[in-house]
Amino acid sequence: MKTKDFEQAVDGINAEILRFSYGTKKEVNVCYGQLNQTYIMWDANGRAYIYSIQEGQEDCVSEYNLAYLPYERDPKFDLIFE
Repeated sequence: MKTKDFEQAVDGINAEILRFSYGTKKEVNVCYGQLNQTYIMWDANGRAYIYSIQEGQEDCVSEYNLAYLPYERDPKFDLIFE
């Protein structure tokens, strides 16, 4: 999936894009975002996995450990590409 497709779809749910992970063909493999206190990881097909931080845990998340958070599947944040 192309970066601009992810940008448009994430913008549609008012989330903030934090980082992209690219594959060998420069296509997005994973997109990481944030919506309030929820971190979201989208796979290349736009399926969402979330991690909600609890009060007092704000400092445990950084740009460098986004891939290692204990995400859980949540279809309500799935992206729809046009």
